[in-house]
Amino acid sequence: MTPLSSQPLADVLDRIAAPTAAPGGGAAAAIAGALGASVSAMVAALPRTRHDTPEERTRLDVAARELAAHRVALTRLADEDTAAVLALMAAGRLPKDTGEERESRRAALADATREATRVPLETSRLCAESLERTREVAAAAARVAVSDVFVAIGLLKAAADGAASNVRANIEGLPDEAFVRDTTRQLTRTLDAVARAAHAAIASLQD
Repeated sequence: MTPLSSQPLADVLDRIAAPTAAPGGGAAAAIAGALGASVSAMVAALPRTRHDTPEERTRLDVAARELAAHRVALTRLADEDTAAVLALMAAGRLPKDTGEERESRRAALADATREATRVPLETSRLCAESLERTREVAAAAARVAVSDVFVAIGLLKAAADGAASNVRANIEGLPDEAFVRDTTRQLTRTLDAVARAAHAAIASLQD
């Protein structure tokens, strides 16, 4: 399947809108995160800073580089999410007529579910990191771009929250209790970080 990252935007939107399981919400969340990181990186790269100081320029340059890396990673995660959902569906279609087939199918479903959980969890984590960098952008960027930073914050938070909903859906009923506990802890920490960074970024815009 052609990667989403290599297709025109209109084609990506058509694929997401199509009545198929993948690409779906997980891929859309990763793309929203990539958009948020892109907007934040754009603001960081603008020539003026809030007070036109060398320190602000350095902070923004660092943020811009990290946000660019996050954008690439989140774009890749959109394709990984699509692949993970397709693999999960394929595992569900495995034969289950004999005891051996049922055991093989059960193991394949568990593995596919763990991968389908890992991807949106990583999407949320990267959105949290992008929001931390956006906090730096909010504090140091020129005020002319305040509305753009608000857009970046909104996209990144929505992406993190949307990906988190996929994580929760995937681990519900999963028999691997240790995996569920560890995933739940990671997700809680990540969403706490998302909320703190988004709040701090908005506060910086209002200073």
